[in-house]
Order: sequence, then C-alpha cells, then structure tokens
Amino acid sequence: MTTAQLVEAGRRNNVEEKVLQAIQKVESAGPGFATDGRPLISFEPFWFSQLSGHRFDASNPSVSHPTNRAYLAGGQATRWNKLAEAYALDPDAALGATSWGVFQLPGRYYEDAGYGSVFAFVQDMSHSETRQLAAFEAYARRKELIDELQNRDWLAFAKAFEGEEGASAYANALAAAYNSLAPSADPYLDNLIAETTAGLTRADFEAAAAQIGCEVEAIQAVAEVEVGGKSAYGPTGRPTILYEPHIFSARTNRQYDVSHPNISYRSWGARPYPRTQDGRYAQLREAYALNPEVAVASASWGMFQIMGFNHNACGFPNAKDFVADMTKSSARQLAAFVAFVRTNNLADELVRKDWAGFARGYNGPGYAQNQYDVKMAEAYARLKAAPTA
Repeated sequence: MTTAQLVEAGRRNNVEEKVLQAIQKVESAGPGFATDGRPLISFEPFWFSQLSGHRFDASNPSVSHPTNRAYLAGGQATRWNKLAEAYALDPDAALGATSWGVFQLPGRYYEDAGYGSVFAFVQDMSHSETRQLAAFEAYARRKELIDELQNRDWLAFAKAFEGEEGASAYANALAAAYNSLAPSADPYLDNLIAETTAGLTRADFEAAAAQIGCEVEAIQAVAEVEVGGKSAYGPTGRPTILYEPHIFSARTNRQYDVSHPNISYRSWGARPYPRTQDGRYAQLREAYALNPEVAVASASWGMFQIMGFNHNACGFPNAKDFVADMTKSSARQLAAFVAFVRTNNLADELVRKDWAGFARGYNGPGYAQNQYDVKMAEAYARLKAAPTA
C-alpha cells in the first residue's frame, strides 16, 4: 500500500492520511499480503465459536473457543493451517472469523464492506491491496465512522471496529501509532483546488481569439479535443490531469523505472492510463513523493492539457508555480494557452486552421498516432456549423 493511495483515500473521505496510516500500522504494520502471496490474516477462535453456534468448542478447541477473545498466536503459516481446519468444519464461519489484509477487516463485516457473501469478500481481498483499501473505505462509510476518523475519535472508532471489549487498549494503540508518524506530506497537491470552476463565456474566447488573431471556434476545438469533452475540473475542484509516466522517466534519467514501474517507464503507451482522475492523481502523488517538480512537470493540466514542463512558455519560472496558477480558474488556463501559442509561434497555424501543423507543435511529433489534427478539424467544423448562442 503506497502513501499515495492512502493520501487519495484520505482525500476522498476528507480524512488525514496519517489516520489511515495509523490504522494500517496497528493492524498489519504495512503489507496486505504475506511473503507467499496470500493475504495477511488473523484468525479468532472466539468468533469462529460464535459464528458456528459453538458446535465445535469441544471437538476442536484450538480453533473454536467460547470465551477466549485473543487472536490465534503464531505466524502466517500457522494461522492459515488453523483457518483450513476451521474451514473444513464450517466455511462461512471460518472466513467470517478471520481478519484480512492491510486493515485486517474481519470477514464477518462483509455486508458493511459492500459484499453479498463472505466468500465474495475474501475473494476480493485476495486480489490486491487496492481492493482491501476500497473495502475498508466502504465499511467506514456504511458504519458512519468517517466523522470519527476525521476527528481522530480513536475510542469511538475502536468500539465499532474492534468491539467494546479491548476498545480502550486498541484506541491507545491507534493514538500512539498516529503520534509516531512523521508530519503529513507536502500539502501542495492537496491545495490544488480551483478558486472558481465557472466555465468560459463566449466573450472570454473572443478576447483570447483577438490576442491570437484566430477564430473563436479554433480555440474551442483545441479545448474540446484536449479535455475530451470533460470539464476542466473534477467535482472537488481539482484540475483535470493526465500524468505521463514516460515523461517522468525521461526527466529523472530512468532512475525509478525499476523501483516504481507504475509511474516511470520509457515508452509512451507501454501501459494503459488509469481511467479515472483518482487513478491519475494517485500516480501523480507517487511521483511527487519522489521528485515534486518533475512530477508536476510530467502531467498535462486543465482545459487545454498543457504539460507542466511548458511553464516557461506560459510565463512561469517553474512547473509548480505554473500549475498553481492554472488551478485557479478556467480563465487562467485560457491565458496560459494564449501565452503558449504565442511563445511557440503557433498562432499562424490556428489562423490558417492548419491542424496538422498546429498539432505537431502543440502535441509533439506523435500527434498523428492519436489523430489530434483530424479530431481538431472535425471539432472546428462542428462548432462552426452550430448556431452561436
């Protein structure tokens, strides 16, 4: 489980990532899987006894005990062997009496985690730490524990998650883990929230077109193609981005290609882009933890998807200052686009509607592979034919 994933989960729920890190530290000390690739587990004979109706207390006391609430001792191999013994007696009860993964979410919580059966829950927990995190988030929301996590009400959370018995000790462990963690990460990415997400007016586009000397629809066509018909901002006010691992790789001299293959690789298209903005921001956060300036420079931003490394062309000394300004409003994104076009002598191409020439300068020599020129020409023709509001 990466810090970037926890940061994103915290952001989704307005919870400090250190809170999630503290729970992770207490529950699993880090990983969601053992060295043999199986999910990290804890097995509770008390809960097996409860869930199986005490039917095996006498015959199998090592896996079924009506009063001893301690977790089964021993390493992962021992725990899996005991789980197998219990599973042979009552599969549902065995899986429900076991806690799973990064957050050691008990199988008996499967419904609150959003699953139709404990088998579906366990199967999903076996896929990835990402799914383990998603299940924990779903559980916390369903049980209305987000406020407790936001307020660091450790005892209230402990009572719900761990049960009344032992809640005080568990709450103290969470508080101690939280206090032992380093201060929260650089807040730069968290602060990239728009001052306003209002869209651009016709007058805004007309003013920009006058500066460039082109038609309004030419600029609108670029925006339509670059952001793919989506907004310049997401629902939380973050600018729409596309993080480019091959750019990060090149600008960090390939030093993270082996250690961080999800966010640093040599060739464009080597892996599919994440479909969601959450997935793309998770990549950005992971890269930011390694090299903040290069990470920000390796993503394209906003309505016109201008790469961060183009900050000089847009009038900024570094990528972080450029992106902070681009985040403010769509109007600032439009101003950056005008500056970029003029600095790179692309105004003539827009004036002539030389889409291939413009795409080559704006998107790079690989523009034809994505048919940027064709898409812009089609968007322009459609916009030109539409009645002006």
